[in-house]
Amino acid sequence: MQTMISLTSAGCGLHRPHLDLVDHPVFQALPSSIQSIAQAQSRLMSIPAGQPLVEVGFLSFVLAGVLGLFPNGDRICVATVVAGSVHGWDHALEPDGPRPTAKALIDTTFCRVPADCVIDGLGRDWLNRLVARQSSRRVSVLAAEAACNACHLVQERLAKWLIRLHCGANGAPLRLTQADFGAMLGVQRTSVNAAAGRLQAMGLVRFGRGKVQILDLAGLRAVSCGCGEHGVSSVSAAAAPLRAAESASWDAREAPLRNTAA
Repeated sequence: MQTMISLTSAGCGLHRPHLDLVDHPVFQALPSSIQSIAQAQSRLMSIPAGQPLVEVGFLSFVLAGVLGLFPNGDRICVATVVAGSVHGWDHALEPDGPRPTAKALIDTTFCRVPADCVIDGLGRDWLNRLVARQSSRRVSVLAAEAACNACHLVQERLAKWLIRLHCGANGAPLRLTQADFGAMLGVQRTSVNAAAGRLQAMGLVRFGRGKVQILDLAGLRAVSCGCGEHGVSSVSAAAAPLRAAESASWDAREAPLRNTAA
């Protein structure tokens, strides 16, 4: 579960490498008595892209970066936990219940806090209400993502993910491979390769080996499907016509850029 409050500005401001727990908006909303207990037991951690969160029984206050949630060990990412959000509420409510694997989609910094020290102070009833209030929103987000995958071109969805990650990283460099993007979009690497080449040909991004540079954020937003951004609802995505079939690989004119996103 995530509380949708972002540390980034509307323009996806500069990366802030020295954030701490006191900078997190959810921590700031906690009562001062619980803040003191949580801060005393917190631990600042960083994990590289691709590494999972392996410890349980903790709340992860994400300060910079993006975590992806992968259910049942699948390679397809169904949700993100961005900077300013907290991962771990669900597991704190039901420790023995199923939970998705959380992996860093990009280099991610977070503060790990024992869940009990927060929940014991706020009460189990408070946690039940929090999870219940977020459940309907989570279903809406998952429905919107499914509709987006069915309705929008790979190029549009790739632009959406690039914006998400750029903003989640506060503008820090993105180090991702075609395989990483394929897992996020649920498509083959050849489809990512083709979409990446088109975005690069427009002058919006530059792909190197495992590195992505955003050159024109406004232009990238213009070609993105926009799903998940403010003002774009799942209704508009669901009402869109089903996308036409796409080529799985480059055509002859795009061939010179074939390996730029490796």
